[in-house]
Amino acid sequence: MKRLLMSAAIVAMATPAWGQVQADYKNWESAEAIDCRNDINDEFVNNEGVLSTCNGPAFNDNDEVIVIGNRIGFTNIDQITAPVSVLTEADIQNRNQTVVADLLRTIPGLAVSQSGGSGALTQIRLRGSEANQVLVIIDGVEVANPSDGAFDFGGLRNEDILKIEVLRGEQSALYGSDAIGGVINIITRAGETQESWRASVEGGSRDTFEGQISAVVPVGDAAFSVNGNLFTTEGFDISGLGGERDEAKSRSLNLGLNSVDIGGVTFSAKLGTSTRETDFDSDTDFNGRLNNTTDETEVKTETARIDARFALVGFDHKISASMVETDTTTVGGFSSQSIGTRQVANWAAKRDFTEAHSLTVLAEAEHEEYEILPNFTEPGAEPDNWTYGVAGDYRFNANDITLTASARHDINDLFDDATTWRLGAGYKFAWDGRIRASVGTGIKNPSLIELFGFFPASQFTGNPDLQPETSIGVSIGYEQRFGNFNFSIDAFRSDLENEITTIFNPDFTSTAANLDSDSLREGIELAASWSTNTVSLQGSASVLNSEQDDLEEIRRPKILASGTATWTPIDPLALTLSVDHNGSQLDTDFGTFQNVELDSFTLVGANARYRLNDRVAVTFRGSNLLDDSYQEVVGFASQGRAVFGGFELDF
Repeated sequence: MKRLLMSAAIVAMATPAWGQVQADYKNWESAEAIDCRNDINDEFVNNEGVLSTCNGPAFNDNDEVIVIGNRIGFTNIDQITAPVSVLTEADIQNRNQTVVADLLRTIPGLAVSQSGGSGALTQIRLRGSEANQVLVIIDGVEVANPSDGAFDFGGLRNEDILKIEVLRGEQSALYGSDAIGGVINIITRAGETQESWRASVEGGSRDTFEGQISAVVPVGDAAFSVNGNLFTTEGFDISGLGGERDEAKSRSLNLGLNSVDIGGVTFSAKLGTSTRETDFDSDTDFNGRLNNTTDETEVKTETARIDARFALVGFDHKISASMVETDTTTVGGFSSQSIGTRQVANWAAKRDFTEAHSLTVLAEAEHEEYEILPNFTEPGAEPDNWTYGVAGDYRFNANDITLTASARHDINDLFDDATTWRLGAGYKFAWDGRIRASVGTGIKNPSLIELFGFFPASQFTGNPDLQPETSIGVSIGYEQRFGNFNFSIDAFRSDLENEITTIFNPDFTSTAANLDSDSLREGIELAASWSTNTVSLQGSASVLNSEQDDLEEIRRPKILASGTATWTPIDPLALTLSVDHNGSQLDTDFGTFQNVELDSFTLVGANARYRLNDRVAVTFRGSNLLDDSYQEVVGFASQGRAVFGGFELDF
């Protein structure tokens, strides 16, 4: 019955999109054009969360405008009441780190856990959250694996990425489940409309090679985009025993169609497919240590999204439908195949009642399901879930004052319904300083594996009685600008209830369970930047504390720090030095089932880019230049020093 109601709702929401709403659409388009004329370059962030071209000037800097704070439209960063970090295309080019997870080390409060080399399982934790408590969106699609609820950054490369936005703190009032730690929004070239052709190749240590090509081809007022990427590396022995190398390779293809105008309705679409194959070592003798094995994992991911934007009865509307399917096949000691699928349909409508007041309303339906082979799911279990949500977001911005209020109610098939909310405020002082504060709640639904998983080889059994994790968090921050110098400081505290953990029993069986005790996450985050015509400096530092029942949680470093310095001595040449520090942290040693402390480490990298002419550039970069030996996960060896060189074409 719910499926029937969902289908009817989607049809009902979509019906106005096919009507004659040209007059309303022109009003919306005029407002957008005014925004473009008020600024000084030729790009703005459109309602799909991608950069598009204005007919006239647009926002004065890409990092001043974000879409992550809204479900429709865009917001000036000075009107956000929670801390947000932005990595621009220039930031990404200067560091030239091919893996997105390495770029994210620059974000305050964000920790990376990589189990091996390039392509291996890579998780991120934001503000002490668990890996599956951070919502990750790529070009409007929620991309976390529907089976376990977390996104694996191991295969995500940066060649086609224009911008990364990270909004920290509880954001479930707008985004629903998974947004306890925050939201990461990744924007690629799929939404561009200006003609361009790009290609690059790079090779280096460990027989590593990467090549990519992308193009944006205008079709009338619309545009078609394509991006393809190939990556391969011989890798290294992740067990650290001096055995065979654990190779990795990946390939991806993304197609986009943007700004198709039909009768006052603007359509956009995105299709993506990627395959990642990774060798890994496993613990074959069950002593808690990796052995040299020939195990392999293949991860296939497919995504799709279609949007329709239009104006009607004074509101700007966006109707979206998206899907993601993650197929994971493991061949080795624990051979299996799991397929997780998520379909989402939502409608958002926004209206600015005056220059100071705006209201956004949202309706959303989400279906998640998974299957595993061999199929050991317990009899009677139904490994899928439907969630229906409605939300509202009010914003006031005038006279240097910003006030926000959001609320959302979710209806779940399998567990209790939930209501989340968020309040925020900001005030800009005459001396170019601004204070911001927010308080809100977050929620994380149990993953389908936690509910229904059953793995005889590892003796894990799911728990269908699990309830969602919930949190309440408060954040207060201050930011100051002195000419070209920007500085911010944020303090936060989040209390998590019903934390889901894996319980290991004396008979070596295990299951998932909600904990009765509360979990605490708190900390202080610092960020600063300074620039001149030839020098750019950026840095961040965080002090974090994450505890469960007064015990430190694993894989949450207490200290994180990052710095990036770029020098442009002459116009064609840019030299960048990067330093990322990861403080000591706890992890579980499965040889003794006790927690151990992993040493702190510092990664130093460098990149040089020389532009031969307007279309051709050469690059040379090095990673882990100090050849630091470290572990982010117990038992997994680290990548040593490496150097790479490449060419970039842009025409």
